[in-house]
Amino acid sequence: MKLVVSAATDRGLKRARNEDSHGVWSAEDPGVLSARGVLLVVADGMGGARAGDVASRLAVETTLQAFQRAPGANVLADLRAAVVVANAVLYAENVRAREAMGMATTLTAAVIRGADVFLAHVGDTRVYALRGRRLTQVTEDHSLVAHLVAEGELTLEEARVDPRRNLLTRSVGLSPDVEVDAGRINWTFAPGDVLVLSSDGLHGLVRNEEMERVIAAAGDLDQACAELVALAIAAGGMDNITVLLARAED
Repeated sequence: MKLVVSAATDRGLKRARNEDSHGVWSAEDPGVLSARGVLLVVADGMGGARAGDVASRLAVETTLQAFQRAPGANVLADLRAAVVVANAVLYAENVRAREAMGMATTLTAAVIRGADVFLAHVGDTRVYALRGRRLTQVTEDHSLVAHLVAEGELTLEEARVDPRRNLLTRSVGLSPDVEVDAGRINWTFAPGDVLVLSSDGLHGLVRNEEMERVIAAAGDLDQACAELVALAIAAGGMDNITVLLARAED
């Protein structure tokens, strides 16, 4: 099975700089690729925190490097450990450089190995799975409004416009320890399926139905990424926008 990957990122219309980062690692050696899979990472530097762009870039780079250097016996354990290492690196940088104190980021990583998909997730960047024309959110946001929705205190529609929607309950870099949601998706990745990683600059403005329509209709993933970014900008472009798509093909 072949994997086609595409990504796009944009500063948006309101931010002074792009504090999102993303990365992909795919081993050149066929044996290593078969054993380790393809790693996809998206991070969103916390808005308002100092050096958010540095935090997201450092988190992505560290996750990619730590996963590559891991023993390789257990993909999920290696993935989770790579995010823990990224947290430790960011926290150490916060302690070392006073001007960077408080820098933090969300971090969502996925490994696609054949028909298996493994995730490690902190914050409100998201993973979706598209099969046919149905888009399903796989990760759960670590945010105040997501908690309030789960408790029945807010509806999904209310959460979309709630002024507290950017308040995170977990992030990478602010403390020496981090709680990582990690697991294997209970879903077989098959030809035609698409895995979607996005920052909240996309999914916070573009509804699931619109994302479904664009991705399902696109023959070219580069075009799909460009269209999704354009939709977020047309909806106001209030934040940095990042989308990473991976489609399984015969």
